[in-house]
Amino acid sequence: MRVPRECYQLLDDLDGHLPDLRPAQRLGLALWVYGTVLAGSACQVAVVAALLPLFATAHAARQYLREWLYDGADRAAPCHSQLDIAACFAPLLRWVVGWWRGTELALAIDATARGDEVVVLTVAVLYRGGAIPVAWHVLPANQPGAWMAPILALLDRLAPAVPATWTVLVLTDRGLWSRRLWDGIREHGWHPLMRVRQEATFAPQDQRRRPAISLIPGPGHAWVGAGTAFKHRDVRRQGTLIVAWEAGPPAPWLVLTDLAPEQVGVCWYGLRTWVELGFRAMKGVGWQWERTRRTEPERVARHWLVLAVAMLWTLATGTRAEDAARLGLAPANLRTPPPVTAPPAMRWLSLFQRGLAWLRWQLLRQRRLWTRRWLSPEVWPEPPPGLSIVRVVPPRAFAHE
Repeated sequence: MRVPRECYQLLDDLDGHLPDLRPAQRLGLALWVYGTVLAGSACQVAVVAALLPLFATAHAARQYLREWLYDGADRAAPCHSQLDIAACFAPLLRWVVGWWRGTELALAIDATARGDEVVVLTVAVLYRGGAIPVAWHVLPANQPGAWMAPILALLDRLAPAVPATWTVLVLTDRGLWSRRLWDGIREHGWHPLMRVRQEATFAPQDQRRRPAISLIPGPGHAWVGAGTAFKHRDVRRQGTLIVAWEAGPPAPWLVLTDLAPEQVGVCWYGLRTWVELGFRAMKGVGWQWERTRRTEPERVARHWLVLAVAMLWTLATGTRAEDAARLGLAPANLRTPPPVTAPPAMRWLSLFQRGLAWLRWQLLRQRRLWTRRWLSPEVWPEPPPGLSIVRVVPPRAFAHE
């Protein structure tokens, strides 16, 4: 098997950031990622076709890729070596942190399914209109079972990878509201930003309890203040509630956090939509994960390591290309990251599409890949100009924006 020069560059990255992988495991991962990017798809058939010139036969390429996903005991030559995916989560996040330009990080917890076969519980870094998966747990779909224990285990795995001085937001949708999750996020010094149900009640500080939605008069308004969420004693939580209803959506967002009212942004929860765009890139508009026929959870989890590294590689390449385009430079001439800026009003070409185009162009033309890559997050979203915001700041100071 002839390994292309570009794979050696990726192997250097894997050696530096995922050092616990065995050399054979790193090589297999590098070839999987190389073939995925080259094919624009993570489907095994597409990756085999992309890697065909490197192998003697298509069968040899197919068998090599399949064996990388198998347990050691299931391989053609059984062995005891095992690819421990959970051990890769903290190093993968450290890889992201190592390229990160800043000290503020937004994570999202969400689930994505492939038909009626598997569900993947995911923790992802939210970044420039997309998401980079850094930890996941695969479960059979449509089967009873608790989600909270695996999610908390993922957070425990990731926590050592983030410097203690960083500000970390953890965003969840209302279907994942849980006292255990709220407490588990805070145990790591991180800040939950958790959406709650429309019927939730809230008692602002020194005021009576009321339906949370009644704190704003209607669309175009937002309210931020501290108090006690929920009526029943065993589920009550002290925190800051954000009720935001921009013009357009049929209902407001109700978001609970432990940040003080003056510290939290009214529209920060909007970052959570990026995880959905990240899933789109993993599926139909990107790696075509929904077309794979793999259903065994352990093999799916290993395949997701391919998707995660390919996503990180692609978005970092897209970052340099987008930063250069904003400055009117060729990407090859941009050697250092420019200052962090506000997001563009509209990103007509996604960071994923831009990065994939540049990576494929370099690989197809057998160009040397850029050695300088970075992740430069944009400023978290500000409220739209027409949104009227009431922010109640303790102790009984009142602000109107």
